[in-house]
Amino acid sequence: MGLINLDVYPRSTTGKNANRRTRAAGKVPAILYGKDRAPENMELDAHAFNVILSHIAGSSAIFRLNQEGVTEESIALLREIQKNPVTDQILHVDLMEIPRGVPVTVAVVVQVVGTNATIKNGEGSVAMALNSIDVSCRPSELPDFLEVDISEMELNDKIFVKDVKTPVGEIVTDPESLVLNIKAAAVFVEEEEELEEGAEGAEGEEGAEGEGDGESEGEEKSEDKKDKKDKKKD
Repeated sequence: MGLINLDVYPRSTTGKNANRRTRAAGKVPAILYGKDRAPENMELDAHAFNVILSHIAGSSAIFRLNQEGVTEESIALLREIQKNPVTDQILHVDLMEIPRGVPVTVAVVVQVVGTNATIKNGEGSVAMALNSIDVSCRPSELPDFLEVDISEMELNDKIFVKDVKTPVGEIVTDPESLVLNIKAAAVFVEEEEELEEGAEGAEGEEGAEGEGDGESEGEEKSEDKKDKKDKKKD
């Protein structure tokens, strides 16, 4: 994921009415706060921010804030996004400044690489248990993703967090957590055929039993008629 460039703009007005005007103008109200600094009101371009969110779905994000006229670099972690529960419109964004040189823990996306023979021939598929792994490192060193190579894996093989390597920092997710495994591909066609064959066999057996019962009933009726005739003659 790495650092994401984010343009921010100063905001001098606050309050519900001011925030409505900000959103109507295509901006998103935001606030930047930190340990040793006073909170700063700012705004973001709504369209640009939504585009960024679409690429970091399910992950934490660390931004390099770019503000016109400000030369000192500022790095911030996305802490909270408030949305309208009906329209899903972004109402407000909270950013927390990260001091330089201080490590942060961020969820880094797992990227599966390699060509696997079991998957290629249709015998298996990848079952993901974790889509991201928490890594602690300095913001400027944050990796874009963590690679997991599946090329040598066989059916039912598993990869745990302890098997994954990070190029920088350290992984803080439980090392015994399952990341992915190669599971057998489900086969439905053969099962359906077996069920159909079994149903046809059952129907044939019922028909044969029915025919046998009909013959025995006919024989019993003929014998009853013959007995009655013999009694009349007597």
